[in-house]
Amino acid sequence: MIDVEPFDYRRYHRLVEESRRRVEAVRDFEEPDRVPVIIGLGGPYYAKLFGYTFAEYYGDFKAMLDAQVKGIKWRVHWLKDDFTSIGVGFDLGAIAEGIVFDCDIRMPDERNPWMSPWVVPSIRRLEDIDRLEVPDPATHKGIQEYYRKFEEFKLLAKRSYGDIPVWGGLGIHPPVSAAGSLMGPRRLYSWLLKYPCEMHRLFRKLEETFVVLREYYFEVTGADGGYLGLCDDHAGYLNRDMYKRFALPYNLRLYERFGHKGRSLHMDSHMDHIADILLDVYKVRDVDVGVENDIRVLAEAFRGKVVFNGNANWRVLLKRSPEAVEMEVERCIYYAAPSLGYIFDNGGETYANIPAEMLKYEVEYAKKVGRYPIKRSRFRHLDAVERRSRETRRFWEICL
Repeated sequence: MIDVEPFDYRRYHRLVEESRRRVEAVRDFEEPDRVPVIIGLGGPYYAKLFGYTFAEYYGDFKAMLDAQVKGIKWRVHWLKDDFTSIGVGFDLGAIAEGIVFDCDIRMPDERNPWMSPWVVPSIRRLEDIDRLEVPDPATHKGIQEYYRKFEEFKLLAKRSYGDIPVWGGLGIHPPVSAAGSLMGPRRLYSWLLKYPCEMHRLFRKLEETFVVLREYYFEVTGADGGYLGLCDDHAGYLNRDMYKRFALPYNLRLYERFGHKGRSLHMDSHMDHIADILLDVYKVRDVDVGVENDIRVLAEAFRGKVVFNGNANWRVLLKRSPEAVEMEVERCIYYAAPSLGYIFDNGGETYANIPAEMLKYEVEYAKKVGRYPIKRSRFRHLDAVERRSRETRRFWEICL
């Protein structure tokens, strides 16, 4: 039996007020006292930290809620980053395409308690594209079951914690990345070259599905519209010409339809080669930057126009080397902080096996060197950082 963790939502909302002001200053492209530090952590990280397996976390809503609430407390009192999103989320993992298109889904269980949820690719032949149907959310069993469970989770949160915000809603990735989930990355990239017409046919179905799911979400939740964030990891591995051909038209239509108040983008892949598209075509305001990008290119492109976070390579934390962590922190802050719109974070989600003590060291060092005004004398490893950055840039110029 899982006991509900005591939690006073309004008290914790007040406790993060200083961090909230710091983040708001950055969002206005002003200099706060220092660069905000907000580490991208999710429920699976908290689950492992507080003794739950993934099977327990995803299989028991009380465990899911308990892990997330303990995670909030841990961040505010121990990690002490600038986390401000006091609330909990209904979390089934990255399986939306599997639910919507009736794919086989692998969830962690007693035999594989640490397996992350994943969708078994269902598109293996061209005929499978023709068989793919745009769902009617009002009658689709999987979509209806999702929202039934979402309501169950919301009721549990309300009984336990009153008016704590609860996030959730079923939506697929934009077309390129949704296709990656349904067919696997190897087939995705090869078919874009071999069968471009068929892939556009697939993408049109995926775009239509994105739209009907988004509109159904507004219908059943009553949420305010006008803001759209896209998560499009797979598209970042396309070169610029391929991106403009296969990703841009669909993403732009989605932004124009649903993002008239605000637009954001998450990509755990390359975006430095399409930075002008993000800024001038999509007109995004918030960007989550993956580890593979040249932060110097993005900082220059985004200066005073886009709020961006991320790019620190979480893999250095596995080395348990303070010096390696310091170098990664210095690289991101020295190059990105002068743009005024930067929030320090690791690129992508911080995975469950990252040692908590190394995260804390990373946060503390980022606070130390990230004080405004940014001064070179505060950075101990810049010669090595600059040498490595030059080598990395040459490598990716050859690849792309």
